[in-house]
Amino acid sequence: MYFKISNTAQMKEIERDVNAMFKFPNLYTPQVVVSGLSESTIPVVTMDEPKAISLAIWGLLPTSFKDDWELFQRLTNTLTIPVRNSEIDIWYHDSFMNRRCIIPVTGFFTSVLKNGEIYPYHVSKKSGGMLYLAGIYTVLEDGFITCSLLTGPLEEEIVDYQNLVDYMPIIIDHNDKGEWLSSDTTTERAIEIAQPPHKTTLEIRPIAKNLFNQDISYDSMLMPYEYPEN
Repeated sequence: MYFKISNTAQMKEIERDVNAMFKFPNLYTPQVVVSGLSESTIPVVTMDEPKAISLAIWGLLPTSFKDDWELFQRLTNTLTIPVRNSEIDIWYHDSFMNRRCIIPVTGFFTSVLKNGEIYPYHVSKKSGGMLYLAGIYTVLEDGFITCSLLTGPLEEEIVDYQNLVDYMPIIIDHNDKGEWLSSDTTTERAIEIAQPPHKTTLEIRPIAKNLFNQDISYDSMLMPYEYPEN
């Protein structure tokens, strides 16, 4: 379920929350649902430019990769990468050390299998504002940025709302943003920051099953939806 996120915030809202400015403000558009299954761009704040908000292609690619994004994603999906892989000597290992980022979103989605049906939930920050999701990134030879969400163990708040998988996007507390993006932070310390529990309080609400339709997105899609079964 973690191939979709939500970012309904206006550009100025994100800039105020993150305390950074968009590099290309004309290219950002709020979206009720952003699907990583198509080649989508999402806002990121990188270690290279912690005072700027860049746009990155969702789905990590190797720095020297020259073929199509879609081809690479068919071979190995990099929309999400487990943080435990930081200890594996693999092509994106260097990004854990030197290219961490935060991905500001207004929400992400979880799912519960119950009585033979799947029910979706929208997860957001209870006090409003942006959730900071942990990510890593690469910079391609043509200058484009690609990124991946990092996943880790389920937070206690999420356990009852996600039983299809035992992981979720890693949330970086606002107070930890600076350390997460600092080049002085060791990989070991970064992994420690990524571990639950986090202090960010979440709001989790059921939404309509139209979320599962890849081609549908409308403004009221994130409104609470009460199922008779519940």
